[in-house]
Amino acid sequence: MPRDRERVLELIAGDRLPGRPAVTDSMLGHVLAGRCPGDAAVSLLEEPRTDVALHRSGEIVGAIGWAVRAQGGDGLLLWLHCAEDDQMIAGVLVRHMLEQAGRRTVHAFQAPTAISFAGLPVRNRRGTAVTLEAVGFSRQDGWSYLHHRLDTLRRLPYEVIDITESADPYGWYVRLREKDGTFVGRAVVSQPVEGTAVLEWITLTPQPDGTGHILLQHCLAHLADRGVRELTLLLDTPADHTDHSWGPVRDLHRQAGFHEIDQLHPYTRRP
Repeated sequence: MPRDRERVLELIAGDRLPGRPAVTDSMLGHVLAGRCPGDAAVSLLEEPRTDVALHRSGEIVGAIGWAVRAQGGDGLLLWLHCAEDDQMIAGVLVRHMLEQAGRRTVHAFQAPTAISFAGLPVRNRRGTAVTLEAVGFSRQDGWSYLHHRLDTLRRLPYEVIDITESADPYGWYVRLREKDGTFVGRAVVSQPVEGTAVLEWITLTPQPDGTGHILLQHCLAHLADRGVRELTLLLDTPADHTDHSWGPVRDLHRQAGFHEIDQLHPYTRRP
């Protein structure tokens, strides 16, 4: 029903993180069909399902998408959204999904979809995170979600930069070098959607004086000149934070102006 799809889009919009584009009806259609980009194994799903929770008034207050992996038979909780991330509603949806899935290993938020990155935003979606852990899911290593507004950056003109089109992923390939041609860094950035792009990866030559963040700022300033207003980035993050090797990389991006908005973590539940 069109009205039901509109309501599900409203629930998704209520959970949107800063820097993420609005979800369209076409994007929702891909998710309802169980299609997941970038993972051939996940794309081979059996019987993708969408279940909803209804208020006594008949209004949809939550929706969950799940399926069974064709190879291996594991269950996949692909996406879940509910009114104000209500813990009770999330609990009803997750328990219903587990009952239908039977005795099998279930992975939650493991794969990206057309409407989201992989991983549950555990701060913004605390009710869902609490629900998953209450029914036996364990948090896995995930990603730190960083965000940067570029529309206030001032261009720094004394470095040399080349920006060319990239086919995989679709976007821009950025090369940063000194005036004498010395290579100092490169990056791949997705094509912006509504002024927002994703920094897919970046490599910078280590700077002995610790000013690597200046090189990163040069790169960002040129992206701002190309019309990028907001930039997001995912950094690997351990589930228990005992591995501190990711700290220097995170600090580099923070010095360049990125802010951690949330942490995205997949979950696994063994039968």
